[in-house]
Amino acid sequence: MDRSTALLGIACAVQIATYACFFNLTPLLPLVGSDLGLDAGALGALIGVGGIVALLVQLPAGTGGDAIGRKPFFALGMLLVLVALGLRWQAQNPVLLLLAQVMAGAALGIVSTNAFALMAGAARQGAAFGIVNASISVGQVVGFLVAGTFGAWVGWHDMSFAMAVVPLAVLALVLRARSLAIVHEYPLRVPHGPLRQHQHGGSRQGTVASVRALAHPRRLMLAALAALTLGAGQGACYLLPFAVQTRDLGPLAAALVLVPYVLGSVIAAPFSGWLSERFGAARLIVVALVLGIAACSAALVWGTSILMLGLCNVLIGVSVNTTLPVVSVLAVTLKVGRPVGAGAAIAGLRIGQSLGPFIGPTLAGALLARSGVEAAWLALAGCLACALLLHLAAHA
Repeated sequence: MDRSTALLGIACAVQIATYACFFNLTPLLPLVGSDLGLDAGALGALIGVGGIVALLVQLPAGTGGDAIGRKPFFALGMLLVLVALGLRWQAQNPVLLLLAQVMAGAALGIVSTNAFALMAGAARQGAAFGIVNASISVGQVVGFLVAGTFGAWVGWHDMSFAMAVVPLAVLALVLRARSLAIVHEYPLRVPHGPLRQHQHGGSRQGTVASVRALAHPRRLMLAALAALTLGAGQGACYLLPFAVQTRDLGPLAAALVLVPYVLGSVIAAPFSGWLSERFGAARLIVVALVLGIAACSAALVWGTSILMLGLCNVLIGVSVNTTLPVVSVLAVTLKVGRPVGAGAAIAGLRIGQSLGPFIGPTLAGALLARSGVEAAWLALAGCLACALLLHLAAHA
């Protein structure tokens, strides 16, 4: 196995472990809310806290990975996942579950930023970003299916304890990985100038300088676009178990309806780089977002059918996970303002993107509690419509 393949495998493994543990409560959310005495709105806000914490750790994790390498941050992420699972195992009240979400959110931000940054400079950068993005969806489907089967049998507390084997195995892989020993994973394509100097340690920026560089309007636009897009995807994942519950179906049915989102993601993400090169990034983003708006609208109108919910979920997964890898490549290759390292560029994007897991469940939960499932689907379609308008305005 060559080194590039090994690095890609490690990036995917840490993503799968983190996302499987972060999202494995999703099919069981109605049960979690019932056990802890929380309605859909309060539970959505509590679950969304993980996204805010992920936002806060992105930039330190990204710039730290640029400086000292990805390995320490991958190991730290797996340890935080273990702590989060332990807290969930013991959670008999909302406070402990909140603390668990804080730990899981920190792990998510640390791991995901460095996993994407690990691929910056790869020979086929677009495809590599797509595969790493698809690994997020693989992690989600692992979490969904474990929850819908094993979790429905033993309960969400004992399931959380049993899931600890996943981050433990990946932690052992990370600690043994020789391919992570080198700080700068790939040779840069920039032959000279401040960007190459910076990424090879010649002029490392501090956090304040990185924040100033990342505050460029073009980078902020990409971050907002990613936040709104992912918010719609995560909002759909939050909403579906409650939509299924209204038909007196259990966690396994909820998990099976959630899986199509992941299937759409896995299908779309690896091809997003190729499609972007063939048809243009701007055009591809427009098509993907329009597809997502149509899917959310269809779920609003025909959501009484489980088959239609599954189909809409596939299309939402395709929409979200076609858009996000393309936006990641744009963030890394964008040449505006001061130069930043790959980790800092990805962190800047994912600071915005991490708002998605907060915006989506919080918005969907609030509207579900107050106005019903149809209003929640309408709001998610609105998120994607806002992302589309933002993208069109930026390219006007």
